[in-house]
Amino acid sequence: MTQQTVKLARWVCLECHYIYDPAKGDKKGGIPPGVPFDDLPDTWRCPECNVLKAKKGVFKRLDD
Repeated sequence: MTQQTVKLARWVCLECHYIYDPAKGDKKGGIPPGVPFDDLPDTWRCPECNVLKAKKGVFKRLDD
């Protein structure tokens, strides 16, 4: 059996266009690589513009 790597979706902040890439995580926010956007706490904030993840309609999933 081979292990498949799942490509995690990237998300863009519509306020400042910062892209959260789960492969990189968020060093500034203490989020290690490999954490999917959906698993970020609602208290997580965009490292560029400080908008709250829980704010509706601010983050949009990027289709690769």
